[in-house]
Amino acid sequence: MSNPLFVGIDISSKDNVVCCLSNDDEKRPISRFSVFNNRPGIFELKDRINQLVSKHDFDRILFGLEHTGCYSTHAAIYLHRHLDFACPDVKVYMFNPSLIKEFKKAHFLDAPKNDRFDAWYIAARLKSGYLPHPFTWSEPLMALQRLTRARYHLMQALVREANFLMSNLYLKCSDYSLVFSNKLSATSLAVLEEFESAEALADASLDDLMEFLIQHGKNRFDDPQAVAKQLQKAARSSYRLPKAMSDSVNLAMASSIRVIRTIQEQLQSLKKAIEDHLKTIPQTLDSVPGIGPIFASGIIAEIGDIHQFDSHKQVAKLAGLAWTQNQSGDFTASSTRLIRSGNRILRYYLIEAASSVRVHDPVFAEYYAMKKAEPKQYAHKRALALTARKLVRLVFFLLKSNQLYQPKGGNRQLN
Repeated sequence: MSNPLFVGIDISSKDNVVCCLSNDDEKRPISRFSVFNNRPGIFELKDRINQLVSKHDFDRILFGLEHTGCYSTHAAIYLHRHLDFACPDVKVYMFNPSLIKEFKKAHFLDAPKNDRFDAWYIAARLKSGYLPHPFTWSEPLMALQRLTRARYHLMQALVREANFLMSNLYLKCSDYSLVFSNKLSATSLAVLEEFESAEALADASLDDLMEFLIQHGKNRFDDPQAVAKQLQKAARSSYRLPKAMSDSVNLAMASSIRVIRTIQEQLQSLKKAIEDHLKTIPQTLDSVPGIGPIFASGIIAEIGDIHQFDSHKQVAKLAGLAWTQNQSGDFTASSTRLIRSGNRILRYYLIEAASSVRVHDPVFAEYYAMKKAEPKQYAHKRALALTARKLVRLVFFLLKSNQLYQPKGGNRQLN
C-alpha cells in the first residue's frame, strides 16, 4: 500500500512555511517548520523532508504550493528539478490561490488566515485528491514567457497612456480624430507636437503642411494635399481653448507622447527578441493565417506543455474562455457570462490572435460574421470571444499533432 507524504508550503517573499501530513486519518501534522525563501532555505527544506522520509518510510512525496507569481517560481523549479529526495516518486503541484480559498470555505466556516494554517490547508488539499497536472518546467518556454509577459505589460501601459493622450487631444483639437485612423502613428504624433493649438494648425500654409506630412509620412500618403485640407478643416471646426489652459494641455500631451514613443521603441526591441527566441521552439501555430511570431509565442508560452491537457476544453478553461451555467429546475438562462477565473494573459493573446485570424482566414471570418449577427447586445465582443474559443480548438490540435494548418477545414481537429 502506498505511503505518501503531503507537504503544503505557504510561500511569501521572505519565508516558506511548511506543513507535512501523512495518509492516516489524523489531521495533526507530523511536522511543521519554516525556512527562508532563498537557496539555503530550500536546501534546508530538502534535508528536513528527507529526515521525515527516512523516519516514516514514505514512498511518495507530493509538494503543494500556491501560484504566487515570482515568489513561488524558484521553489517550484528547485523542488521539481534540482533537489534529490530520499524517494524517487516526487511531484510538485501549483494551485490557483482561489482553489485553496474555496477549499477552506467548503470545509471550515471559521477558517483563520495565517501562514501556519494556510500551509495546512494546502497539504490537506493535496491529501483530498483530484489534483491538477503536476508542475513541469521548460526553460525555453519560461524564458519566452518572460518576454511575452513583458510585451503584455507594455501593451497595457500603451493603452492607458494613449487613452490619457486622447482626452487631452480632444481638448486641444476636438475634431482631430476625424483625420487619422491611427492617432499614435509617427505622422500624427509629429503634427500634435509641431502645432501648439487648433488655430496654429488652421492658419498654417497649405503647402508647408503638405511638405510636413510628406516628410514625416515618408511619402506614404496617396494624396497629402487632401490630408492637409482635412487637418485644417478639423482645426477650424474644433473648440478653442484659453491660452493658459492650452499651455497646460500641450505640456501634458508632450509628456504622454514621450512616454508613448519610449514604449513603442521597447515593443520593437521585444518583438525582435521574441521572434529570435521562437525560432528555437518547435511549433506550427504560425502556419495559421493571421498568427505571427508574437501571437504564437504568447499562446504557447502561457499554455506550456500541451500534453498536460486532455482536451481543448481544459485549455479554454485555463484561458477563461468558458461560460458559466445558470440553471435551476426547468429554468436555464439563455445569457451567461464568461468565467471570472483563468489566465488573463493567455486570454489576451488568444483574443488578439482571433481578431487577426478572422481577417485572414475565410473559415474564421464566416464564423465571426455568423456569431456577430446573432445577438443584439455586445455583438462584437461576444463574437470575438466565441471566435477565440473556436481558435482554442485549432491551437490544441496543432500543438498536439505538430501539423501545419490546412485552410478551409482541412484539419480534422480533435474532440
